[in-house]
Amino acid sequence: MKLSRMLPFLENEEIKELVDSIINNEISDEKISIMQIVPFLEKEDVTRLFEASLEGKIEVCSSGFLPFLSSEELSNLVERIQSGSIEKLQIETIMPFLDQKQVKLLFKEALESAKKIKQE
Repeated sequence: MKLSRMLPFLENEEIKELVDSIINNEISDEKISIMQIVPFLEKEDVTRLFEASLEGKIEVCSSGFLPFLSSEELSNLVERIQSGSIEKLQIETIMPFLDQKQVKLLFKEALESAKKIKQE
């Protein structure tokens, strides 16, 4: 039986066990699609899977988690990308999921950077 068909009937404890099994590579890709389970996860488990994807522990496109991350996590992600600690994602990839305040801040930073380059 496919695990994904059981998701609506599982309790949080079983879902956390499933997430642990995915992160530990105990389940083959044929048995479950990671992105199919994300809507059933609590924020904490989404974050755990997202971080595992960034670290290369699981093979799934990290950008698929973006719609499910909180504003705080997205802001933290922007900082990590800008500092160079994350290279798998670009600011442009996450921009559609940022709030307007964060987009304006990024614009001002990009504009100032472009002005400095022109002056040099």
